[in-house]
Formats: sequence, structure tokens, C-alpha cells
Amino acid sequence: MAINHLPAAALYSHPSLARLWKKVHLSCSPFYRRPAVRRLYTQPTTVLRALLRHAPYNFIALGCAEGLKESLLLRKLPKPTLLLTADTCLSMAKIAARKLSARDKIARQIDLTSPSSISRILTPPISHSKSKAPSPARLITLYGVLPNLDPLPLLRCLAKHMAPKDLLLFSTNLAPGENGRRGARRVLPQYDNPLTHKWLQGVALRTRPRLSPGFIHFGVYPDPNQSSLSRIEARWFVGNKPTHTLFSSRRPTLYQVKSWIQTSGLTRIHQWIEPKGEEGVWLTTRKA
Repeated sequence: MAINHLPAAALYSHPSLARLWKKVHLSCSPFYRRPAVRRLYTQPTTVLRALLRHAPYNFIALGCAEGLKESLLLRKLPKPTLLLTADTCLSMAKIAARKLSARDKIARQIDLTSPSSISRILTPPISHSKSKAPSPARLITLYGVLPNLDPLPLLRCLAKHMAPKDLLLFSTNLAPGENGRRGARRVLPQYDNPLTHKWLQGVALRTRPRLSPGFIHFGVYPDPNQSSLSRIEARWFVGNKPTHTLFSSRRPTLYQVKSWIQTSGLTRIHQWIEPKGEEGVWLTTRKA
């Protein structure tokens, strides 16, 4: 029997689910539990300041939630000319826009699985000005998104819409070590816990058409689009058969992230990996 996969947007489709997700994040995320992970989001500033050279730039925060990680970065950078926050949940994007500093601000809803939605955000408006001044560089962030979406189509789409001087700063969770399956099992308790179960039970109750009575089980499985990639999944079981995947989180190895960057049309400028090897941040630009 085929397993149905809930779209990522279903996890935050109601304000109550967004609030439950926030509780999970605050209680279970290594970002809050370990200072070394938080430092990942300030470490790129030295390199970025050298690249931006105090020139005007625009800041685009994709999948920003409430903008916490982005705020750590922007505190140490010059104020951007324009800030655009974009998230599946528009109310979160608006909170992020209020939190982050910029001269002008826009909040938008985005579906990061939709190329047309990404294009609407990243395609610059046509200018009717007679001025020949070059457009500002754009610093685009994509924090905490890649584990939950198919990474290669998303990265390729972003690369397609980047100008040569644009910068993309993205993060992803990692499977520590060289063996992806073993590394993913090591971090499984970060997901398989009572608070995450409560959030996903809420997701199951709001799913339409209604799910048959069942229970949630977490496990490590191969990604359907890249069998060597490990994916932590929360599956909905009816009896002893899984019917739906409620949630999934990809845990690539460092080598796999390197391969994504090369395959998607990006070039790596720098990377920062936290000491346990469970999370990293990459600074990239469009391949020449």
C-alpha cells in the first residue's frame, strides 16, 4: 500500500499548529540547547562584511519563521536597504519583519515547493527609472528549510533566480559522521519525544480527508528521491500498516551537502560546522 505524504505546509496550516511547532522548537531544538549551534548563525558575519564592502544590499529571508536566526546575523551586519521576509505562515513572516532591522520592509507568504511562488519573491520588479545605477546585491537566507523539503529542486530554483553578485546563506541539519543511517539514528531522540508527538497529533487531527484512527511512529528511512540520503520520518500507522508520512527531516552527510551545491548550480564560498557535526551553515553564490 502506497504511503501518502502530507505537504510541508500542512504542518503549520493553522495558528494553533504554528504555536505547537514553536513549543517543540523551543524545547527540543539544539539551537536553544547548545550555544555552539547558536554561534553558527553569527560566524558568517566576518566573511559577509568583507564581501558586501559596506555597499547597499537587500536582505531576503526565506522560510524565516519568526526571524530569530536571521536576527543573530543582522545584528552584526550593516542595516539592509530592503528587508523581505517570506514564510509559509504569513503571520510568522510579519513577526520576523517587525523584529528585523531595515530601512524598508515587506512580508510575504511563500510556498517553497512551488517554482512560481519562489519566482514571484526573487524576480526583481521591472524598473521604469532612467537611472542606470546597478541593483543592490541580495543576501538570501534559507535557514532550517532544506531538511523538510526536496533539497535539489529547491536549490536549483534559487540558483536560477540569483544574480551573479547575490549570496545565498543556507543551513541544514546533518547526520554526524560518514555513515548517514548511523548518524541519523544518533539524533532520532531530538524528534521522537512527547512534545513532537503532541504537535503531530494536532496535524493528524486537522488533516482532510480525516485519517483513520491510528498512532505515530518515528524511524529512519531512505529518502525516496535519493536512496543514499537518510530521512527521519513520523509515520501514521493504522494497525500495523503506515498510511501517511506526517513529517520528515532529511539528515545529509557533509559529502552529500557538497554534492547538492555542485549539482544545483551554486559555488561554495565558505562553510561553518558545529563541533558535534549535527548542523552546518553554507555561504554560496551562483556558479559563473
